[in-house]
Amino acid sequence: MTHQLIYWLVTAFSAVTAAAATIVDPGCQGTAPPQIPIKLHTANMTVPESPFGIVYAREDVAFVGLGHKVGMLNTTAFTPALARQIALPAPLNQSQREVGGLALSHDKRYVYASIGPGAAIIDVEKSISGDANPVVGVLSGKTGDGAIQVTLSADEQYVFITQEYGTNETRFRGTIEVFRMHRSRNGSFSSTNVGYVTLGYAVVGTALSRDGRKLFVTSELTGAATSANETRGTLSVLDVATLETNPSKALLHTVDAGCSPVRLSLSPDGRLLWVTARLSNKLLAFDIAKLESVYPEGALRASVQVGTSPVGLAVVNGGRHVITADSNRFDYANATSGLTVVDVKVALRGKQGFPRIPTGLFPREFGVSPDGKTLLVSQHLSKAIQSLDIAQLV
Repeated sequence: MTHQLIYWLVTAFSAVTAAAATIVDPGCQGTAPPQIPIKLHTANMTVPESPFGIVYAREDVAFVGLGHKVGMLNTTAFTPALARQIALPAPLNQSQREVGGLALSHDKRYVYASIGPGAAIIDVEKSISGDANPVVGVLSGKTGDGAIQVTLSADEQYVFITQEYGTNETRFRGTIEVFRMHRSRNGSFSSTNVGYVTLGYAVVGTALSRDGRKLFVTSELTGAATSANETRGTLSVLDVATLETNPSKALLHTVDAGCSPVRLSLSPDGRLLWVTARLSNKLLAFDIAKLESVYPEGALRASVQVGTSPVGLAVVNGGRHVITADSNRFDYANATSGLTVVDVKVALRGKQGFPRIPTGLFPREFGVSPDGKTLLVSQHLSKAIQSLDIAQLV
């Protein structure tokens, strides 16, 4: 057998193997299949408003979005307690939208709370000490009143905010609005609005690559959608350096991401990007190296069946598990809300059928304690926060 023939056979076999291993972008699904429930040690606390984003500032303190306010939780005990509520200033408190996602600065001194036209910046120590006004900065944008998530650049000189619905100027496609931050000597913040990039419809989720050079963004509907009945969504890759200087030119490329992709999170090693596809009832895993390449086709590594209408997700136990918040937010018949516990290693081998942790109505977002042992879940329609001992999963 000639060397040329051997080379041809090896090349052909590799191509067939690669084709067979390709994961197909999932279609839409109404109600997810039944799951086997598992029990963990849990506790619940009620809150005065529907909770949204949650973030721990330190082991004994967490923050949560509560309507037009931000709540501070005492997390010393396993069952959290509401320590105080922080009112937000105008124009944020005049928004028709509630506080959405929260982000913590790298030094853990500030919480950024997205709401309406932008975000509020809250001083953690002032909040703990009982300062009457711990809000030390306000970001107010120009492309909508539907801020959902806020992400800080690696050097925290810039803030990226998702505006879900945009404005007439963007033809109601969502945007990423960019702010350059300025910190004064007295600890307060001001900002310069750099501009924005228009993406698809219903722009909601963001995640920064481990090296800080790329921003990944979900759009529930493709920018080419012509009807609200369309459900196919996308995952966009933005160049951060361009986003910081000329936002409208920052889009590198976009890939399919199931039906209504919403939230996303990186694996601890920065190699995988996990995405919840809400109307597919799937957890998707994308290869980040492939996503960042010139040819991102074939970046989808896994499509994992979870519960009905997953929204939030948390990568826990050192990346061993991904937990999804299966919201059932559209109240499908014969469906329940809960949390799917996905074993990453076996999911990447193609296994399906992961168990469910029971929860209240519309679990939405997660907060993971600094020691990684406790998971807080915002139960949006139950007006409650659930605490789970996830160390039991290991």
